[in-house]
Amino acid sequence: GVVPDTTLAKSAGLDIGERGGVRCSARLETEVPGLYVAGDIAEYDSPLLDGPARIEHWDVAFNQAKTAARNMAGQDVPHEEIPYFWSDLSDWAGLEYVGAGAGGDDRVVRGSIDDGSFTSFTLADGRVMSAVTVGRSDDLEHARRMIRERSKPDAAALADESTNLGEL
Repeated sequence: GVVPDTTLAKSAGLDIGERGGVRCSARLETEVPGLYVAGDIAEYDSPLLDGPARIEHWDVAFNQAKTAARNMAGQDVPHEEIPYFWSDLSDWAGLEYVGAGAGGDDRVVRGSIDDGSFTSFTLADGRVMSAVTVGRSDDLEHARRMIRERSKPDAAALADESTNLGEL
């Protein structure tokens, strides 16, 4: 997963990207027409993230396989599913994440890290690129929508818990 085994891909002459995966288009097709990749090894051009992405999670692999299959069937669709993953930290806390961590340096926190109920948004030039939630799963779908819509919400409003995220 974290370090993909590209031995076969290299021996076949496929392009290996800077993130260590097999380079492919937004359609998940490699430089070899008709050859598609999905999963941890796929380093694809993400239209939503404005650049190459390689994500190591089974949910991402599952959705990439659906995109690759559609393209094999001639549908010509880009992989636009926003990456999602989660981890149950214990019986008292779970973490959920949407987006991709690369591409943003600004953080906006909504809620309280000290109280263990917060969402941390990552912004790049004001645009929401990702969000991690602990104890606030209701924020997740709003974050997913903001990423999809390339939203640039006011940072103070994003942090303000009295602001309805659905209006940003």
